[in-house]
Amino acid sequence: MQPNHPQHRLPTAAVMATLNIDELMNATLRLSDILAEETAMLVEMRFNDLPKTHEEKVKLTRLLEQYQNRMASDPSFMNGADEKTREELLMLADDLAYNVEENFRRTAVARAVNERVMQAIMDVLGEKHRPGTYGANGQSNHSHDLALSLNLNQKA
Repeated sequence: MQPNHPQHRLPTAAVMATLNIDELMNATLRLSDILAEETAMLVEMRFNDLPKTHEEKVKLTRLLEQYQNRMASDPSFMNGADEKTREELLMLADDLAYNVEENFRRTAVARAVNERVMQAIMDVLGEKHRPGTYGANGQSNHSHDLALSLNLNQKA
């Protein structure tokens, strides 16, 4: 038996009783739509728009985790669903999995590009401000260029 961690608490009995298949399908569809929207933002390089969907995405993820816990603890949860509903849910789950993978791939690409750009900037700045040779009195010929302050936020 696994201990309940605060971020992964099992839903209460009252919450478990209110979970239904239609809500599961709506939550799955909405999360899939949000991920597709975020992927489009990444493609269009609209990075400042990404935080707008974060809160809803987290809430939907938690809700889907509750459904996952419900299905694990009560396999009969899906018994009330007809074949058509089960097929729709399976298609929604497949679509969600695709959007999760595509979103992850695009995020990884954006992060890698960002890291490479930042490294190129650091390399250029490092070359430009390298200490020169020392003169006859022991001081660098370029000592005025040595003061460089740079703060890079590498959070992607």
